[in-house]
Amino acid sequence: MIRSLQRAAVDRSLKAARLVPDTTAKLLGREDAAVALDRADAELRDMAGRLLLDEELRDEARRRRLAARERGEALRLRSRAAAVDERAEAELAERERQAEERRRAAAEQAAQRKQQAARRSHSAKQRAAQTAQARAEAAEKTEARTQEAIESAAKRQ
Repeated sequence: MIRSLQRAAVDRSLKAARLVPDTTAKLLGREDAAVALDRADAELRDMAGRLLLDEELRDEARRRRLAARERGEALRLRSRAAAVDERAEAELAERERQAEERRRAAAEQAAQRKQQAARRSHSAKQRAAQTAQARAEAAEKTEARTQEAIESAAKRQ
């Protein structure tokens, strides 16, 4: 009975002492502070158990210490996962930026090729028109010479 009263007194004292720090840690969203408080609580319970020669209190301290260690490990793993996630998001954003840059460059190249093809086509049409005009002029000259030769031959006869 005395041991249970002592255990209850230690438990209530530690809970009262943790009230303000626990509330502050929760309000600030500092889970690492809550884990540190759990570790300190476990150590104080262990110390009280040794002083009061209470194995149940010391067992409770070991369980709390183990729970705090596991919460700390979980916090560390979540933090590491968040860092990995952040890196992955940054890499994804960079890849998307690079892909967009490649798309833009490809569109620009396609536009340039289209312009070059249009210029070549225009040049080819101009050359074809010039060639056709030159042939037409040559045909006219040839016809004019032929007519002159016919007229000249007709005059001679």
